[in-house]
Amino acid sequence: MTSEPTPSPSTTATNAQKVLLIIDAESLLSRYPTPSQDPENPTDVDDGFVFLAMGNNPKKIVTNDSTTKVPVEMDRDIHFRARSVSLIAEHSVVVYRMTVDNSSVLSAPQLQVHTGLTVPAPNPESPSEPGSHKADDHFWTCTPKAPGTAQCELGFMLVNQQCEVAGFFRWQVGVELTS
Repeated sequence: MTSEPTPSPSTTATNAQKVLLIIDAESLLSRYPTPSQDPENPTDVDDGFVFLAMGNNPKKIVTNDSTTKVPVEMDRDIHFRARSVSLIAEHSVVVYRMTVDNSSVLSAPQLQVHTGLTVPAPNPESPSEPGSHKADDHFWTCTPKAPGTAQCELGFMLVNQQCEVAGFFRWQVGVELTS
């Protein structure tokens, strides 16, 4: 069984700067055992539960001290994806809102959804031969316009394996864009 080729959903995806937001779901639920069930009034999250990874240039890395510093190329889209840290996907992360307060630094985030993509997966009968399945992809995209600082708010939910919402959360962070 072979995997079908996976075409990029758009030509801009290959040129995009990618940022992965890593949510420590189990620690988050331990700290906030009764999170909000209201997407309009999510539980505020302290620092220490959301981590960022970006690119493959070790000289340009995301740093998180009092402000998250993100090295970017101006006028080149950034794609933000979120995933949880978990052994068997006990909880997945779904970002349902992303806002930015300074449109002169960063454009308003837009949700992008690409359906029915071919995703490679191990073949259970022969793990060294890849198989595939269909899945949807989603990310938030925005464009850096100028170096500077913007306040960003991320609204996300943790969803269990039955696709039931475990809780709604809000993480606010100052983001300094550097070129």
